[in-house]
Amino acid sequence: MSDRPHLSGSRPNILFVLADDLSYRDLSCFGQIQFRTPTLDRLCASGIRFDEAYSGSPECAPARGSLLTGMHVGHCRIRLNRSARGQDHLEPEDVTIGDALKRAGYATCMVGKWGAALPDTPGTPDKKGFDYSFGFYDQRRAHTYYPHYLYENGLPIPIPENYGYDMDFSYRHTHDPDAQRQYDADGKLMPRGVKDPAKARNSEVLCHQKALQFIDDHAHEPFFLYYSTQLPHGPVVAPELGELKDKPWDQRRKEWAAMVQLLDGHVAGLLDRLESHGVLDNTLIVFASDNGYAHWGYMGRRPYTDDPVFRNKGPWRGGKFIAMDGGVRVPMFVTWPGRVEPGCSDALVSLYDLLATFSDLAGVDPVPPTDGISFVRLLEGRDDEQERHEFLYWESGGHAPHAQSARLGKWFAWRRHPSKPLELYDTELDVGSETNLADKHPDVVRQVLDLFEREHVDSEWYLNPGETDEQFQAKKERAEAEGCLQIDTVANTEFRGALPGTIPCPAPVNLDPGIPD
Repeated sequence: MSDRPHLSGSRPNILFVLADDLSYRDLSCFGQIQFRTPTLDRLCASGIRFDEAYSGSPECAPARGSLLTGMHVGHCRIRLNRSARGQDHLEPEDVTIGDALKRAGYATCMVGKWGAALPDTPGTPDKKGFDYSFGFYDQRRAHTYYPHYLYENGLPIPIPENYGYDMDFSYRHTHDPDAQRQYDADGKLMPRGVKDPAKARNSEVLCHQKALQFIDDHAHEPFFLYYSTQLPHGPVVAPELGELKDKPWDQRRKEWAAMVQLLDGHVAGLLDRLESHGVLDNTLIVFASDNGYAHWGYMGRRPYTDDPVFRNKGPWRGGKFIAMDGGVRVPMFVTWPGRVEPGCSDALVSLYDLLATFSDLAGVDPVPPTDGISFVRLLEGRDDEQERHEFLYWESGGHAPHAQSARLGKWFAWRRHPSKPLELYDTELDVGSETNLADKHPDVVRQVLDLFEREHVDSEWYLNPGETDEQFQAKKERAEAEGCLQIDTVANTEFRGALPGTIPCPAPVNLDPGIPD
């Protein structure tokens, strides 16, 4: 047993960096060999790498709703990227990490991609416990790195330097190898469609600046910074390619690697700012990605095929939008200089454990209701005292919206639909989920089916596993009749022209329905 001091109630600053669609082996500390991520590698080596870490969902919005509220998607408000009401939102009764830490006296900040509410709903970050927020509410708008506006504390802030950015071309770049972006001789992007490419403003650079300012303003009080970056979600584009411009790869791969390295550099900037204020040693840092493998979607390949250059998928079956092991398995590590001993853990952990874990560290009492478990004992080196998950539970996903799955010990269980037979895989002997052992373990199958029945609570607006098309259509008709469809009216203005009171936009920006959230 470790003789290190207990961390519960120690009230560290908390920096949580959530990458967007980062593949399992995109970081060199997780096996990438084509390019390096030195800052994240160093952080991972100095802390605990969790080799059995999972997201709450295989896609963006429910992954965020789950981690924010500490609920798995059988209980969480947000179940899929879309409900019968559109992009749905958290409600006033949903308690978030921001709510809990703010109640404990923390200064709280969210920058980047929220994805858990549209503007003018009860679920925006300024209404869910965050003293300061800056970035995207609508996750589809977060596809662009050169937006016409971003939200700051509930208000749209125009970015006229980006008016005219050709988002249609950006989507075409994903599918058409001949649709090449223009970079200058130094590898700097010349954003298509804007009046002055040299003055265009990258959203991630803006978000990083706001995060640094938050640290400056709150360095000497307990703070929680939720750094929910867009990077490296596509369509792929990088403000500059740097040393990668001369790599023998196609342009999209150069951009993907440059986006991952931009994230690495931004984390380096956050660490430098913490150190300049003398608070790095009192800051717990958590890094994770939001869902499983999605790289194929930005390279025009068949779904779930590994990249022949980066080999970044990992060995698991499936990926984003499907609740198989590869859709919910994520890279994750936790570090706290001088307080968390370096090492690796094979404990089952989930991003919906973060509410309980952060509440434990901050001394939140009582801890809000959660399906998660605090893993602070693991951080203390007291593994024998750590409560363990009996199971982790998932459902839904855009490519299999009726699916349910679970991890119980070494077993990963999955079924595409309640009418389909359960599949059962031994993760220790069969990491690729190639051999279905359900027929050989009927006792485990019964246990899983009971779990599926117990852990799913029907949602009012989302598609429930087994629900018919007619039942879901009735929900959509009721949403329209009640006037509760979720529409970002400011986004509609953006896509048709300019924000009220600003200069006209030279060209409209359109969302491509063929690009996934």
